[in-house]
Amino acid sequence: MLKRKEREEQEMERVRMKARRKDAVTSYQALLTERIKDCEASWTESRPKLEKDPLGRATNSDLDLAERERLFREHVNGLYERCVREYRSLLADVITVDTATKDLEDGKNILTSWSEAKRLLKPDQRYARMPRRERELWWRRYADDVQRRVKVTGSERNEDKPNVDDSSKRSPGVRKNQSRR
Repeated sequence: MLKRKEREEQEMERVRMKARRKDAVTSYQALLTERIKDCEASWTESRPKLEKDPLGRATNSDLDLAERERLFREHVNGLYERCVREYRSLLADVITVDTATKDLEDGKNILTSWSEAKRLLKPDQRYARMPRRERELWWRRYADDVQRRVKVTGSERNEDKPNVDDSSKRSPGVRKNQSRR
């Protein structure tokens, strides 16, 4: 009977520890949401700022340092992914197939000139939130994708027009005279 009581106490303590840890994680994530807004924030620079929290959410003994760092990195990755989503949305809003086919001065267009694209993208907040070193990379990816779509739609239009004088292009294996008698 004594062992059973000890096991029940151990189980209750385990449940309490789990609940305290869950509360500590939730409050630390709330602290990260309040304080860390930059997707380029580094752990070494942010850690001292987080530890100055008057509520002590960053120094909770139920979370060890490695766990706090892991949660920080997950938070920053989430911010980065949101920045990328928003930037791609900006690219989709500004760079459409119609705007891509319009040539600007010197034969440049928004798909071939980063400076022209940047001029159109810069006024939007989503542009400013994206890390500087990533902006052109994501623009290039998007521009390549749009160029592929333009080529596909252009080739589909050409395929829709039947060419009457196309007797020289036959399917392999089809002969002019198929009877062999």
